Amino acid sequence: MINQTEIDTIKQGVDLVPLMQSCGLELKQVGSNYQGFCPFHEDSSSPSLTVNPDENLWNCFGCDKGGDNIRFIQLYDNISFDKAVDKLKGYFPGGKLPAATTKQPEQAKQIPKEQARQLLERTLTVYERNCDEEPKNYLAKRGISDLAFLNRYSIGYSNGKLTEILPSEGGVLEDLTTIGILNEKGWERFNSCLVFPVFDIDNNLSTFYGRSIKDGDKRHIFLPNRPTGLWNISIIKTYSEIILVESILDGLSVAMAGFQNVISCQGTNGLSDNDLQLFKKYGVNKITILFDGDEPGRKATERLKGKISGSNLEMKTLPNDHDPNSFLVEYGAEKLAEFITTEQAPSKEETKPSSSLAAPSGIQPTPDGFIIALGLRRYRIMGLDKGRRKLKATVRLEHGGKLHVDTLDFYSARARRTLAQDICRIFNELPESIEGDITKLMTACEQAPEPEEQKVGDDQPAIEVSGRDKKEAETFGKSTDLVGTILADFETCGLIGEEANKLLGYLAMTSRKLDKPLSMLILSSSGAGKSALQDAITAFCPPEDLVKITSLSGKALFYKDQHSLKNKVLAIEEGDGADDAAYAIRSLISNGVLISESTIKDLGTGRLTTMENRVEGPTSVFFTTTNPDTDPETASRFFVTGIDESREQTRKILAMQRQQQTIDSASSNTLAETVRNRHRNLQRLLQPVGVRNPYGDQLAYDDDRLQGRRDQPKYLQLIKAVAFLRQLQKEIIKQGQTLFVEVDLEDIRIANKLTNEVLGKSLDELSHPGRDLLLTLDEMAEQMAADLNNPEEDHEPSRTRISFTRRDIREFSGWANARVHRYIKELVDLEYILVDSGCNGSAYRYRLAYEGQGKQGERFVLGLKDVEILERKVK
Repeated sequence: MINQTEIDTIKQGVDLVPLMQSCGLELKQVGSNYQGFCPFHEDSSSPSLTVNPDENLWNCFGCDKGGDNIRFIQLYDNISFDKAVDKLKGYFPGGKLPAATTKQPEQAKQIPKEQARQLLERTLTVYERNCDEEPKNYLAKRGISDLAFLNRYSIGYSNGKLTEILPSEGGVLEDLTTIGILNEKGWERFNSCLVFPVFDIDNNLSTFYGRSIKDGDKRHIFLPNRPTGLWNISIIKTYSEIILVESILDGLSVAMAGFQNVISCQGTNGLSDNDLQLFKKYGVNKITILFDGDEPGRKATERLKGKISGSNLEMKTLPNDHDPNSFLVEYGAEKLAEFITTEQAPSKEETKPSSSLAAPSGIQPTPDGFIIALGLRRYRIMGLDKGRRKLKATVRLEHGGKLHVDTLDFYSARARRTLAQDICRIFNELPESIEGDITKLMTACEQAPEPEEQKVGDDQPAIEVSGRDKKEAETFGKSTDLVGTILADFETCGLIGEEANKLLGYLAMTSRKLDKPLSMLILSSSGAGKSALQDAITAFCPPEDLVKITSLSGKALFYKDQHSLKNKVLAIEEGDGADDAAYAIRSLISNGVLISESTIKDLGTGRLTTMENRVEGPTSVFFTTTNPDTDPETASRFFVTGIDESREQTRKILAMQRQQQTIDSASSNTLAETVRNRHRNLQRLLQPVGVRNPYGDQLAYDDDRLQGRRDQPKYLQLIKAVAFLRQLQKEIIKQGQTLFVEVDLEDIRIANKLTNEVLGKSLDELSHPGRDLLLTLDEMAEQMAADLNNPEEDHEPSRTRISFTRRDIREFSGWANARVHRYIKELVDLEYILVDSGCNGSAYRYRLAYEGQGKQGERFVLGLKDVEILERKVK
């Protein structure tokens, strides 16, 4: 047995630096430590062995070997502990250890744990303020270009000037030396280092890790006498699946690829049994190990395989000795994300230049701008407009399955701020990330070549339909049962039921070529199929006439190209993504044009002036939402309809889904695409002619409610849309330079039926006694009209002008007063009966708004003129 006193004397009395140098190791002083190549593994690229002369300890970050001077001799000479001790005795004079002294070692100063934590937090605050362009550029060179990470992970930088801003009195410097921020010489331990704080499971700051950004300096620096800890450990409270990497830079690289559930164990031996207990306590059920692809990384992965037994363990080995950070730098965030998800390595030819805070490289040119990926965010710049004092473009962002489009003046701070706020809200990104993206986009736009002058016409070049396609489309458009064929084709393309909604949507889509198009709002529960209905309708629209948007900012429509929405279908996939644009949508539907004016400086005179931007319609707008409280002003511009959520419709859909499993999907898809192409060709053949309704002054609509002022124009325009769709079955009339078709009775019949289905009501909404009373009143009004011997030819409207009292009702029906009073209130509330008078003590008088429709269960709209009456007048 060797006396412990002898062991301690050897550990303290034989300096490691001259010992290693005597063994042939070349050590270079770096700060207060020394650095050299490790003799215990292949270490030819960069030195990984570090010696701390103050503590007389050494460590290698490449092979994870380390210890004191005795351990070094053991490994270097491959001898036992006893022989290593005997050999080191020879370094003392005469080969003998000095006699033991009775002097007690000086007691090291102790700082309370809470005080030490506060010192670390105050130091971190200083380091965070120091994180200027130099450390940011270093991170960008390492592929960490998301500036939001600086705040998210509290990254700081030591510029070596900490002691200059601290008071020399009060013991602060002494305390910082005690916890290791300063060394024995008073120098900053983390000078010229990025400083990464490490927090414990309760988010208490426990230690620092420093990464030197200077060439040739020691790379990894830790606080002495403190465990390195697990970086980002608190995420196990949120995620049940984690990714384990070696270094913090590797962790940041994985986060750049979109995986926030990453933890760095700071070395291949950094995962302790206590850490595994924490994983178990907080429900971590899957661990993916993503260590370096070199030999030590592979060995460490195998070693952990046995240590984490019982967990759902997945091991991924990066190719070509890459670590996550070097992989990110070479291939980019998207490829790293792909490897983590699928373990598919990129080909040797694939590379990605590193990012920087200057204009990003790797820009993909497009005919109207360029595409650039920043992290996992994919930006497309379109319509770049450059000038001496302007830099405008349309910015299209795709990220995480979401889409956002806006037109931006890069030289307007307010416009940049508004776009950043919209993107942060929609994509749940941090402001620092998006502000950095916009700065890079602006730099890229400034460096982009001047776009070629383009002549802006009213529309894109029309696609000509000819040959067999034209003949098939003409035959289709002349079909006597055009409506029935359209509904059948919807089912062929996979949409069953919803006949009224399908026809209304098809007519609204077709009406885009009219001066006042129809617009359609589909309101239903989530998952009912509103998006499927809208997609099926717009699939019949020629792609060149369709503008499909997922999200829309408040001012986006005002800054589109002048003719980009003219005679187009604007399909907004979810109303929640266009709340801010409600005013623009209303104006576009009502006025057919959007006009905005902004203040600019005249370059010639220097005076402020206004610049007008016009976006011309008309435009047919499609809109889907789950919100039953949609703004009434917005809803009034649309035909508002809902999805059939009945059990019977659900059965039909499920049956169709099962039936599709028995059909060859390839053949079915080919047939559906053939049908869609036929409809698109028909739409292209429809001429932009006017529509005249010779029956306009003979039609009628419910005039008892103010709502009729909004609904009748939609009804009249629906008739025009039907006639416009059926133009191939009509004579095109030329009057001067104007071409038009005329509405016929079949158009009105189709429109009436559709209006009844979409806007109408049903007697089923009444209680049974209420329905009985309504039919009784209808019979009474019929008899009263006959008694008056009304000379008007049109009998039914006269019935609606006959007034009666509750006494008249009781006498005709024989009902008790209480029963009449109860159920006449129901009929008034639902507007089947209108109150004519009754105030200041006078008797109430009523009249019918109901005209006898719907007795067989069909839906109806009050006030519509029956087509049979029009036919009789024509005859």
